[in-house]
Amino acid sequence: MASKQIGRVVVLSCFIAIMALAFRPCASVEPMDGGWLDAGATWYGPANGAGTDGGACGYQGAVDQPPFSSMITAGSNSIYQDGKGCGTCYQVKCTGHASCSGSPVTVVLTDLCPGACQSEPVHFDLSGTAFGAMAKPGQADQLRNAGRLPVQYTRVPCNWNGVDVAFRVDAGSNANNVIPAGWQPGNTYRSVVNFGQN
Repeated sequence: MASKQIGRVVVLSCFIAIMALAFRPCASVEPMDGGWLDAGATWYGPANGAGTDGGACGYQGAVDQPPFSSMITAGSNSIYQDGKGCGTCYQVKCTGHASCSGSPVTVVLTDLCPGACQSEPVHFDLSGTAFGAMAKPGQADQLRNAGRLPVQYTRVPCNWNGVDVAFRVDAGSNANNVIPAGWQPGNTYRSVVNFGQN
C-alpha cells in the first residue's frame, strides 16, 4: 500500500514539475512587453543540419524531427538557466548584415553553449539550418560565412499542437522511489493527458 502512495506522489510530483516548467515566468533577460532585445548569434554543426545530436537538454536524436525540424539553438547561461530554459521557444532575427532578411525565425532551446557564448549577456548558437533561415533567399551560405552576428530576439509561446508529450526514463535511473511505479529504466512513456491552448 505504501509503495502505491509513493508512486502516486512521484507521478503527482512529476506532473507539478512539468507544469511549472511549461508555465514558468519569464526570466529577467526576456522582454515582458513582447519587444525585441539585443543578443549575439553564431552557428554550429553542419551548414544544413540540426547542429547537435540532442544537446544538454537530452532531446537526443529528435532535434532534426518535428516539431523541432532542426530549428534549434544552444543558449548562453542567461537563457539556458541550468536546464530550466530547455524547450523554450524564441524568435530570432538578424538585421546587421547585407544577407539578413530581417524576418524572424522561431527556434527551440535544446542545448547549452559553453565558452565564448558566455562573453555576452545573451547568446544564441543556432543550428546551421536555423542560422541560414535568417538569410534572404539564396544567401544562407553568405550569412553563415559572416560568423558572429548581432541579432534581436523575443521569447514566444511554443506551438506544439498535435504533438504528444513523452517521458524517457534514462537507463541508469534508480527505480527505487525515483520514477513512477511500473516504469522501467530505458523506456519511453507517452502522456495520455491533453493540454489545450486557448
